[in-house]
Amino acid sequence: MKKFLIILTFVFYSLFSFADNVGIETALKGTEVDLNFNVKLMMGLIKAENNPKYKKLLDYIDENLDKKGEVRYSTKINFKKVSIEYFSKNGELLYEEKLPEEYDDLSNRILTTANKNNEFRDFVKNSLENPSYIVISKNNGKPKILIENNMKPENHSLKLTVEVILKRELTETEKKEMLSLENTKLLNKYKNYIESDISKSYIDNKLSMIIEKRHLTEFTIMYNKNESVKQEIIYTDDTRLSGVIKSYQNKKLLEEDFFENYALKLQKFYYENGKLEAEIPFKNDKVNGEVKIYYENGKIKEIIPVKNGKREGIGREYSETGEIIKEVLYKDDEEVKKIK
Repeated sequence: MKKFLIILTFVFYSLFSFADNVGIETALKGTEVDLNFNVKLMMGLIKAENNPKYKKLLDYIDENLDKKGEVRYSTKINFKKVSIEYFSKNGELLYEEKLPEEYDDLSNRILTTANKNNEFRDFVKNSLENPSYIVISKNNGKPKILIENNMKPENHSLKLTVEVILKRELTETEKKEMLSLENTKLLNKYKNYIESDISKSYIDNKLSMIIEKRHLTEFTIMYNKNESVKQEIIYTDDTRLSGVIKSYQNKKLLEEDFFENYALKLQKFYYENGKLEAEIPFKNDKVNGEVKIYYENGKIKEIIPVKNGKREGIGREYSETGEIIKEVLYKDDEEVKKIK
């Protein structure tokens, strides 16, 4: 069952967040992405659309924010209608939205896979049909949203939260600009306006995963018993086209991937003691340049020349004292001559 809970955490974030994910992969693969509808409500983007179909929901939100300084409502996935329903605090239906085909496809794939295991199928379906509870308020004048979902499968509990705080309220001009953007440009602009965006999951009241975005830094940490795995992205500027992705295990740096304009430029791998183990340069998505491998003491161990992903030229191996112990000529990724 613990395994089911971990899988469900990813299922929930996939369906719930829909594609508001972190990292370079989204941009590289060209995936279509959008902001969560509730976050759009908090930012004022839905109101800026000026669509009458949202009137009842928006009136409820505005009235409560004006009177109480906060608004509470809930959402629930209706699998039969393939829709998501929005309810007032007292259970009145405020709005119903047909879910996109991509969402339907994703949920069907998940449930089809789960059908192979009846226990898992019922577990997933019942858990995803649980309502999410939302609170929109202002934190010292800064718009804030808290989304919470609690699931209680057999003998376990799963809690998922998302908290987003904006730096300030958006102007009408900024809202219209946001509505004109799509995919990566939309997400990058959104990240410029947030003070923080933090998602957390708890299994049996223990933190199992955290995803956090703050300005030019984003990270994901997963916890399992006494172990942790972390991925951190540090962007060079607000365009978020370039930066570095760092991977850790139990707080020890394992790998760094440097990218420019979403293209991988250099990979670095590290020993457990933190010393550099290898450097691999890239160009046009292929290994290009000198691949360098190091001893744990920091001395060079091997240099391999690579061109367009293939070994090309003279490769050398070194002893820990720096002496050349082997030289090989490579051509078209094949060893053609042993020089030493």
